[in-house]
Amino acid sequence: METGFFFGIDTSNYTTSAAAVTTAGEVFCAKRPLAVPAGDRGLRQSDALFCHTRDLAGVVEACLADLRAARGDLPLLGVAVSDQPRRVEGSYMPCFLAGVNAAKCAAKLANAPFFTFSHQEGHIEAARMGAKKVGRALTATEFYAFHLSGGTTELLLVKEEGGRYECSLVAATLDLTCGQLIDRCGVALGLPFPAGAHLEELVPEKRIIKALRIPKKEDGINLSGMENRFQKRKAEGTEQEELAGFVFDAVISAVESLLTFADPEKPVLFSGGVSSSRILRAHFSADRFYFAPPAYCADNAIGIAGLCGKGVING
Repeated sequence: METGFFFGIDTSNYTTSAAAVTTAGEVFCAKRPLAVPAGDRGLRQSDALFCHTRDLAGVVEACLADLRAARGDLPLLGVAVSDQPRRVEGSYMPCFLAGVNAAKCAAKLANAPFFTFSHQEGHIEAARMGAKKVGRALTATEFYAFHLSGGTTELLLVKEEGGRYECSLVAATLDLTCGQLIDRCGVALGLPFPAGAHLEELVPEKRIIKALRIPKKEDGINLSGMENRFQKRKAEGTEQEELAGFVFDAVISAVESLLTFADPEKPVLFSGGVSSSRILRAHFSADRFYFAPPAYCADNAIGIAGLCGKGVING
């Protein structure tokens, strides 16, 4: 294959991002978080779509500037974009339209191959690429993947074939996601949204994880009770550090509970913004578990660009 680069765009609910991956495997990424007003726990889709439309050109320009500064004018070999949250029927968010329209235009202008993937597939590929970067390459073509984010907490059985992922849902949270629990509790403590990194700063480094009982059903678990327990403790005057620790106890207990649905012999890849947590990484440190650097966990277009490369290679 000729030397060049693959380009990916992801306009998720809270981040505008673009990434270029060269045929040599070098990664260049630029992104801009969507501004959420203080005290709010999210944005309306119409506001998110507007922000992406306003910011995308600048993000693309920044990504390409970094690429060209490092490698000059490489040819564009393919363009890909995330077009929906998950690859399941009915999965839709208007915010992805901003990226889809821009990516289609770019591919047409460059006469380059064009691909669409789900935001979730992008997270899985980004996590896999990141794990390889730190010397923990996941080579299995069938594995489990956690997608832990503000919008999703799912354990998936992933099968790779022809450069694409077939994802089957194994189990999930049935009410709140882990990311929602973190953000709601963090905002309740006066922290900015998204609250994960700020909440984690409150947790002492050597705090002992406390196992919590998470209600379990046939197809997943419920987390809303954990938010209720948090609010009760907060009303009772519990210290912020202890409240923050309780939230991460709940997240780890949720992951442990979801793992009971999985074959214990198969590897498990962690993806999504919640997977950047140092507390989560320290707890799930066995060889079976694969993590990427934090920059590959939060919303980004790196995995979309990586999947684009696989799409071009596999025809």
